[in-house]
Amino acid sequence: MSVKKMRSIYKEVVGTLTPKYIIENNTDLPPLTRYSVLIEVKACSLSEVDIKLMQLVSRDSSPSHYSVGKDISGIIREVGNAVTTLKPGDEVVGIIPLDYGFSGCAEYVVLHEFDVTKKPETVSYVDAAACIGDAVRSYTALHYLGRLSHGDTVLVMDGASAFGSLCIQLAHHWGAKVITTASSEDEKLYLDGLDDQLALIIDQRKRNLTPFHTSNFRNGSSEMIWSACMEETGGLGVDLIVDNGVTLFSENENRILTNDNYSYPVPSKHEIISALAVGGRWITSKENLQLDPPNSRLLFLKCASLGFLFEHAWTLSSTQQGQYLHILMDIMEKVADGVIRPNVYHTVSFDSVPETMKKLPSVRVGKIVMKMD
Repeated sequence: MSVKKMRSIYKEVVGTLTPKYIIENNTDLPPLTRYSVLIEVKACSLSEVDIKLMQLVSRDSSPSHYSVGKDISGIIREVGNAVTTLKPGDEVVGIIPLDYGFSGCAEYVVLHEFDVTKKPETVSYVDAAACIGDAVRSYTALHYLGRLSHGDTVLVMDGASAFGSLCIQLAHHWGAKVITTASSEDEKLYLDGLDDQLALIIDQRKRNLTPFHTSNFRNGSSEMIWSACMEETGGLGVDLIVDNGVTLFSENENRILTNDNYSYPVPSKHEIISALAVGGRWITSKENLQLDPPNSRLLFLKCASLGFLFEHAWTLSSTQQGQYLHILMDIMEKVADGVIRPNVYHTVSFDSVPETMKKLPSVRVGKIVMKMD
């Protein structure tokens, strides 16, 4: 290609200065290797930049620039001389590995041929980019970690989020009974639209006590989650719980001391474990989770298990590329067939991304997608 430079967006973090998002107009085009493909980006979904995680996998010992956007869709413009599965002109979708170093919010990306799959013609670039990352995350949580079976009861926390929405749809498709939570009117309205796929929506804005009241719980919302799950399952508990964050303590004063605060209702680890059935599985996104002896004992008595959800392990390791490609292809097939529908909040232009990223933490329903003009 004649193009050697491109526009790209990065998050800049320098010392103690306030982080900022910048547009670089003359970024070098990533080098094309024998097994890689050059993709012209058409859409990229936006997600918060986890600086601590990026520092762990970065090849730079002290990076100041962090990539923005991982889930992309686009058109292949050039392929390496050893690529056999793709050709120029193919429409593809994929996830950029964490250690890649380049942003998805850019005019071009270079990826290994096995990091992407072909996009069906009936699926738009925006829908493909909006769902691929969260769908891989959902697939990993439900199938590979949660071992979901037909007839299981699943609790998906924050079902109106982009991840929660796809979790609900996949779990329902695989024959599970799904319970979820909502903490705002917008979330409740969206979940009402999935009513045929849900057995129960727990509205965490309500603080009333329920028939399954117990003095073990001091927080209204936590009591509600445990009680609602027990009532829905006849006192048996749920087979699988997929959280969206968890606190170490139930009491608010202890949460403040440990800086364990969220802007939305989040259950404690004890509340999650208490809602599990015998043989239940808890899938958590809390990377620094610590279990105290009483929590471990309760898991032991329930013969329950704990799994850590980190979907980027698929792309950081090359040992299970076949399974990963199967997931990507199956997701796109399900989107094309209407089995799962991405929840797109709205789209933004490339130039609007820096301002949009500042507001991203407040978006609790759906996904924001950058769409190239």
